[in-house]
Amino acid sequence: MSDTYSIVDARGQLGDLARRAAQHEHITLTDRGTPTAVLISPAELEDLEDALAIARLERDRALGVTPAAVPWATARQQLLDAAGISEDEL
Repeated sequence: MSDTYSIVDARGQLGDLARRAAQHEHITLTDRGTPTAVLISPAELEDLEDALAIARLERDRALGVTPAAVPWATARQQLLDAAGISEDEL
């Protein structure tokens, strides 16, 4: 389901619109009739970002592009950051 609101109309009901987006509704915000933003759930955003990353990887493979290697220390730090773990906790 998708609904459209002007930014002016959405201001007063942003909390409700955000809760609806969290339930997988798509809420389009317009500025003077032009779509300017869409509210979606965090899960849908993550799915879209994952799909885009996969599509880019497949495109690069088809073009023969080899991704740059990530140094071990950088990969380790990114994994620790993503897990919310500091060096002191290890």
